[in-house]
Amino acid sequence: MSRQHIPLKDITIGTKGWTAKVIVEVKGMPRSSQRSPVKYQRMILRDSEGTKVQATIFESDIDKFSDVLTLYKTYYISNAVVKTILPQHRIAKNDYQWHINSKTVVQEVTEEYSSISLPPYNFVSFSEFSKYINSDAYVDIIGVVIHAYPPREIPTVNGPQRIQELLLVDQELIPKILTMWDQFIENECAAIVKNIKTKPIIAAYRIRIVSFNDGSMSTKGSSTFVINPDIPEATKLRSWCIDNEAELEQLTLKKSYVGSSSSAIKAPPSHEIIEVKDIQSLEEKQTTFWLQAKISIPHSNQKYWYMACNKCYRRTNIDYKQTFDCVHCAEKQATAMPRCLLEVQLSDKTGALIATLFGENAEKFICCSAETLMQNSTEDHTNRTEATKYK
Repeated sequence: MSRQHIPLKDITIGTKGWTAKVIVEVKGMPRSSQRSPVKYQRMILRDSEGTKVQATIFESDIDKFSDVLTLYKTYYISNAVVKTILPQHRIAKNDYQWHINSKTVVQEVTEEYSSISLPPYNFVSFSEFSKYINSDAYVDIIGVVIHAYPPREIPTVNGPQRIQELLLVDQELIPKILTMWDQFIENECAAIVKNIKTKPIIAAYRIRIVSFNDGSMSTKGSSTFVINPDIPEATKLRSWCIDNEAELEQLTLKKSYVGSSSSAIKAPPSHEIIEVKDIQSLEEKQTTFWLQAKISIPHSNQKYWYMACNKCYRRTNIDYKQTFDCVHCAEKQATAMPRCLLEVQLSDKTGALIATLFGENAEKFICCSAETLMQNSTEDHTNRTEATKYK
């Protein structure tokens, strides 16, 4: 039986005794806050008028609602805590957010005629990425995952961070890299990799487009993923996959054409290249930029390498070629292998800064493998190779 309910736009902090009828449009996986161990799960709810609200469940309440508030189902909800939300934390066009807790009443709408239908999603095609490169815009995409690269650690302005890259294609057979950061590796990426042989379809919401590899995708803290979503766009894409199975297999075998961030990248237009002196003035949200500079080695008494897990490249104290259980990536048969690490100086006519090269990029610069560097290292961390000639 239908219940009395009011539109989302009429629900504010002062609204009393309200009930809303909403569909779960987006539901993220549980994750922990970056600044605290608090666990939360975020979702987007929408009513029949198209108004959306951001809802969050915290800690033990996540388990209580794990089998409720299912994606794409319709519910009556009442007694959620309504709060204002700052613009920088807003992922739905609504001045308010909901906190769903043990006192919130949730009842599924079982009458099919009374359920809310999902509107068509406004997914951005891969061929349109150039419009959004390094902009403030978030985009929603849908694609087929045909390959997953191993997790690895990269240097950033905030220190070393872990990433994992996925290779996606869309119906235009355009391959693009999606870079997953931090908690997305343990949660969404793990689920995708587990099913990689089936070529899972993923819908990704609130993704940023960056300039690497002529326009690739990168997660942000508010990004959300649905694996094999039950929506018409995914059904159409799955049918396309079946019809183009041979082409997808060829793309999978040829995955080096875009590959990871160490692959060749197109030179940027001149207006995107900045000078060293301008780096400090960049907005905090801009974490990538192009720089044309001379690379040199500022001091030769470096170790030039470190021992790492061969899967995730995190540092380890295990001896060379010994197998071990990696606590970082959970690989049970990881092997300790040397990985090149090189501190360099980037300089142009306006100034200089210190940067770090890792892995293949570092090996290419000094024309020497990490294993050779390890074999030629001395106890005082100097190296008997000719790496210092690049100073």
